[in-house]
Amino acid sequence: MMSTYKQILVAVDLSDDSQRLCRKTLDIVKGDKVNIVLIHVVEFMYQVGMSYDPMFYPSMEDLSENETLLIKSGEEKMAQLIKTMSIPKTVCVESSVISGVPKTEILRLAEEKKTDLIVCGSHGRSGFALLLGSTANAILHHAPCDVLAVRSKKTKE
Repeated sequence: MMSTYKQILVAVDLSDDSQRLCRKTLDIVKGDKVNIVLIHVVEFMYQVGMSYDPMFYPSMEDLSENETLLIKSGEEKMAQLIKTMSIPKTVCVESSVISGVPKTEILRLAEEKKTDLIVCGSHGRSGFALLLGSTANAILHHAPCDVLAVRSKKTKE
């Protein structure tokens, strides 16, 4: 059976669960010709308002030294993650480590890449408000395509 998904965005946090997300994604495509984009978003707040909401996110040209180091570290971890993947020859993988609000950047990139499927992690915490986590919940409700939320293995059984 061929996958109906040809353009897949995988949102990774670069924790141990990221490998699990990548394995699940590769299981779905089963060697079909597919493009996979791995994205990691570094969330770095510069100023916080009274409601603890970020007031602004600067452009890449205005990054602080700390944020630049976080992005560089993310890129190194992403390269290691890709090395651990058993990628079939029919699958093209690209990666992106960017700065911003994770849910916003994931949804923006999904639109830009004309994504068929977004794969993201789910913490599986108890309580309806914590069911998916704020990022996964926002992706689920605003994505332009299908969403697969993969439960974190760190959750209670």
